[in-house]
Amino acid sequence: MENENVKCACQGATLTRFVQPIILFLLAESPDHGYELMQKIAHTDLWQDTPPDATGVYRILRDMERRGLICSNVTADSKAGMGKRVFSITDAGRACMSNWAETLERYRCGIDQVIVRLHKALENQPEYPAGQLSDGSCCCGNAATKK
Repeated sequence: MENENVKCACQGATLTRFVQPIILFLLAESPDHGYELMQKIAHTDLWQDTPPDATGVYRILRDMERRGLICSNVTADSKAGMGKRVFSITDAGRACMSNWAETLERYRCGIDQVIVRLHKALENQPEYPAGQLSDGSCCCGNAATKK
């Protein structure tokens, strides 16, 4: 996804809904703490090495824990003198992960259809530079904001 570093919905800036299923599969692989989870989320193809908003991730982690999808405990950290909160997936989280997989499979079919139709519609349209208008604004009318 070429994006000229512009944050806009048409270029993937509103993918925060995908944080929960990513957290679930990461914790299914191994328990982890928040900072490491954010680094791993950033390295997924959806985030393209751009870490998600830390405040938002911790809010999602608290909500997921409140709903019983994950649990956490504080471990002793001898180097820093403070413990780290380590998150783990629960059985309810595994069930939720299964629901996400089914839901995303259904969405993928719909998204594939939209992509095909967009490409077909573009065949007879004049070409524009991807994502920006001549004044540098996003094609959706949003100001071009750099990451």
